[in-house]
Amino acid sequence: MKGLILIAHGSKKELSNNEFLSLVDNVRSKDIVFDLIDAAFLEFAKPDIKDLVEVFISKNINDVYFYPYFLNSGKHVTIDLPNIINSLKLKYSNINFKLLPHFGLSSNITDIIINDLSSNF
Repeated sequence: MKGLILIAHGSKKELSNNEFLSLVDNVRSKDIVFDLIDAAFLEFAKPDIKDLVEVFISKNINDVYFYPYFLNSGKHVTIDLPNIINSLKLKYSNINFKLLPHFGLSSNITDIIINDLSSNF
């Protein structure tokens, strides 16, 4: 079974975290590929990535995909997330883990911005 974990930075502000959780709910409601979809946070909020992976494994998810909801390829995207996932691979050698390209690399972002701008003028 396949699972998707969308990852955000996390915030001390509950409103910010709730916006991300709402986005994940919308993704979950429209997805037809994954058996399980949930949200994790890198810092400041729960669940964290490792805790959520344990939940996924307990629900028989054996292919876990990670989608970083980050605009740029900073330290979290290029160092922290790969390190976390590599440690998970060592701990759970029977589970397939795949880090997907981060949100900021999506070719659709330009279209979203142009669409949002054109709807305001």
